Amino acid sequence: MTPKKEIAALSNNAKPTAQNYFPFLIGLILVVCLAAGLTLAFASQSLDALQKWVLIFFLIAFATGGLIFSLFGATLSEWLTVREWRKLKAIENQDKTAWDVLPPLAQRRKLTNEVKELSAILEVPADQMTDLLSAYVVAEDLALRQIQQEEKVPLMRHIAIGNAEFDAVLVKEENITCIEVMFLVTPKLSQEKVNFVVKKTETAKQIFSKIRPESKIKLLLVLVTQLDKPDEAQLRSLIGKKMFPDTPVDVDIRLRDFEELQKIYAV
Repeated sequence: MTPKKEIAALSNNAKPTAQNYFPFLIGLILVVCLAAGLTLAFASQSLDALQKWVLIFFLIAFATGGLIFSLFGATLSEWLTVREWRKLKAIENQDKTAWDVLPPLAQRRKLTNEVKELSAILEVPADQMTDLLSAYVVAEDLALRQIQQEEKVPLMRHIAIGNAEFDAVLVKEENITCIEVMFLVTPKLSQEKVNFVVKKTETAKQIFSKIRPESKIKLLLVLVTQLDKPDEAQLRSLIGKKMFPDTPVDVDIRLRDFEELQKIYAV
């Protein structure tokens, strides 16, 4: 049997179903109580009042304690079974993906659009476009390196989930994080771009809800900046719930300074 088939078999066997411990324990309690009751009936002539009350108290306490223990045991067993089942399903479904690596043409198109937008903001002349392009590529690469270092999990770069394109995707068991990197040179973040990224993440969530319903989708927005302290403070005041109203997934926003990233990885 192949490893995938073994995982599937374990997963099927580990589906969260009710355990049969409860009827067994109830039967055991009834047997013990019946035995104690017969003992009380046949030995009642030789027992004084105190001994009879002790025996009755024992019957009540044993039945109550046994019932509580059986309910607790059944609940704990069910919880452990569900947790193990979720882990096995996550492993089984690792090959059930909806993502593809972006072809070079799509990567170049996305990169060109970002650099053109930056060049318009910075008013970069045409003969310096190559330098700006190189800076953007380095900024994105260093930002993704830092995220991988922080999360301790390898990233899949330049991924398409359906028609939604992301700079990277991070997978931790049933958690799937869609990563988008933006290079900012001013303390402004376009609401239109934010809405576009959120829409892409919503598309990814809808796709995974069909093939991996146990997955949890998250958006990680990495803002690589070249700002001074006042401008950075202004940017931080802008981003937040106002820019991400009613998002379909959890959003994590991380600011990374381009110069600091270069000091860590490039200098």
